[in-house]
Amino acid sequence: MNIAVYISGHGFGHLSQVAPVLKQIHRLKPDCKFLIRCTLPAQEIRSQLHMQPELIFTLQNKAVDMGVMQINAVEEDRDGSIQRMRAWVDDFNAHIQQEITWLRAFQASLVISDISPLAFPAAKALNIPAIGLATLDWHSIYSHWLDADDPIIRTLATAYSACDLLLTPPMAMDMPVFPIQQQIPLIAAQPINKTAPLTLSHHTGNKALVLFGGCGNPPYDIDALASMPDWLFLIPDIAPHNNQHSDQRSNMPENIYPIQFSADLRPVDAMQWVDVVLCKPGYGVLSECWATATPIAWLERPDFPEFPMLKTWLDTLFPASGMNRTDFQHGHWQAALDKAINHKRNFPALQHDGAAIAADIMLKG
Repeated sequence: MNIAVYISGHGFGHLSQVAPVLKQIHRLKPDCKFLIRCTLPAQEIRSQLHMQPELIFTLQNKAVDMGVMQINAVEEDRDGSIQRMRAWVDDFNAHIQQEITWLRAFQASLVISDISPLAFPAAKALNIPAIGLATLDWHSIYSHWLDADDPIIRTLATAYSACDLLLTPPMAMDMPVFPIQQQIPLIAAQPINKTAPLTLSHHTGNKALVLFGGCGNPPYDIDALASMPDWLFLIPDIAPHNNQHSDQRSNMPENIYPIQFSADLRPVDAMQWVDVVLCKPGYGVLSECWATATPIAWLERPDFPEFPMLKTWLDTLFPASGMNRTDFQHGHWQAALDKAINHKRNFPALQHDGAAIAADIMLKG
C-alpha cells in the first residue's frame, strides 16, 4: 500500500499529529510505503517517528502549503503572510497538476493531509481517497484576516471541499469548509527516554521546560531568571537575541540548564523531568503536556486566530496559567509558574488512543 502524506511545515504541531498515526498505520500494515511531502528537516521527521526505524519513507522536501509567516513563535507577519499566500494561490492550478504527477508516479492508494489544500483536489483528480487530519486549516485562519470573496479564501475553500473526510482531535478550531468530519480522541507523542540527567535528579527545587517549537524563541531577559533561584530552567536552543550563546554557559544564570533535543531526547521525554512547561499555546506542546499531565505556563498569542480557542481549553480544562508578552519579555515568570504548578485542576482523563483510531479509519477508507 502506497500512502502519500502531506504535512504543513508551519511549526511542529502538524507533524506531531501525523507521526503517531503513521506509526500505527505501519504497525497494522508493515508493508506500507510512505511518501512524505514536507519542508521540515528530515532529522525532525525521523525524531517524531522514533523507535520505529523499520518505517521507511521517502521525503520530498517541498512546500505543500504556505502557512503563516512567523516573526517569532508568538508574533505573526500578517501582511507578509497574505502577500505570500496570494502569490501561491495565483499558481494554484499549476501546483495541483504537479501534485497529480507526483501521486501518479508514486502510485498512491491513499492520501493523508495535515493540512495542505493541494492534496485534496490532486487526489480527487486521480480518484484516490484523501483524508485530512487537523486542528486548524488555512481557510479558517485566513478567513479571520480577509473577506469571504477574496481569491485566497475562495481558492482554499474549493480545495478543502474536495476532502473526503476530516479527522479532528480535541482542541480543533471550527472548520466548516470541510463537508464531512469526524471527531477522534487526542493524538500525542508518548515519552520513551525516561532517564533524567544526573544534574536534574539532584536538583531539589522546581524545574521548568521553556519550549517554543520551531518558529524562533520570542525575546526575553535571560539574566532576569536569576531572580528565581528556586527554579531550574531547561532551555533548548538559547538564541543570540537573548544576549547569550549556547556555548557561553559561564555567562548564564546558574539556574539555566541548556538542553539539546534529538531523536533520543524529544520535548515529550523531557516533560517527565519537570514540574511545568512554559510555552506558546499550540497543539503539539499542549497535547504532550496533556499526555504527560505536565502543568502549563503559557504566553499569549493574541494575533493568531487559533489562540482564542486554545485559551478556552487553558482557562477551563487544564492546570495552566498565562502571562502577557511584557511580563515574559522582562523575565517576570514567577507568578504564572507558581499558579500553574499549584493549580487545583487536573487534565481530563484520556481513555482512548486517537492515533490508533485515526489509523484504523484511514486504512478502512
